[in-house]
Amino acid sequence: MTAKDLLYKLLDYNYLWAKADVINDKPSVIRRQQIESLLDAFGLSKKYVNPLVQIKYSIIGEKEKLSRAKQLNKLTNIEYLQRGEFLHDRPYGENKELSERAIKKIKELYEHPPEDRMKRPVDIGWMFNDLLNFRQEIYKVAYPWGGMLEGFSVGLIYSQYLQSELKNLIKENIEEIDNTLWLILDPKQKEIDIEELKNKFDYPDVDLDNIDLDWRIDNY
Repeated sequence: MTAKDLLYKLLDYNYLWAKADVINDKPSVIRRQQIESLLDAFGLSKKYVNPLVQIKYSIIGEKEKLSRAKQLNKLTNIEYLQRGEFLHDRPYGENKELSERAIKKIKELYEHPPEDRMKRPVDIGWMFNDLLNFRQEIYKVAYPWGGMLEGFSVGLIYSQYLQSELKNLIKENIEEIDNTLWLILDPKQKEIDIEELKNKFDYPDVDLDNIDLDWRIDNY
């Protein structure tokens, strides 16, 4: 598995299983355990925080800025990832490939980009947050329609057909965004064998489809 698999699991979890009414149900718990295992495996959890990194956080409603230790203490491992905090704990040079790619593209798009801005380090954190938020919204739009039709409605079936056509187009054109997010999560884009994930990082290798089916039967 790769950090790209982690991305897809995170999108799925946030869309369907992070809601308060299901967060303690088995499908949600298992998915969260899988994500936590992958965060650990790819060095993206709070376990890998660099204690030498010192940042002050301005919190709305608070007079004093919060230290990084106190800020991170308030975050789960998933929140630590989603807010891009892991990038503070990683040497900036690890993002060199993506930085160079971004600069090259901007030079292609703009004939005279502002020189002072082009000399600054590429803000990978801003890029990550913006792309991840956008990708989560797209996930909602492109998620497969799985409802059951009551009876046979030509109008409704045709509507679902038109929607599925658009969803397929989105899926066919989202690869570059996914690969960019993957590169941010793991610049080395390494692959970890499922057995290593199970033995070393306690990854629950289970059939989510069966777990989801049992949950639906019990709840509907």
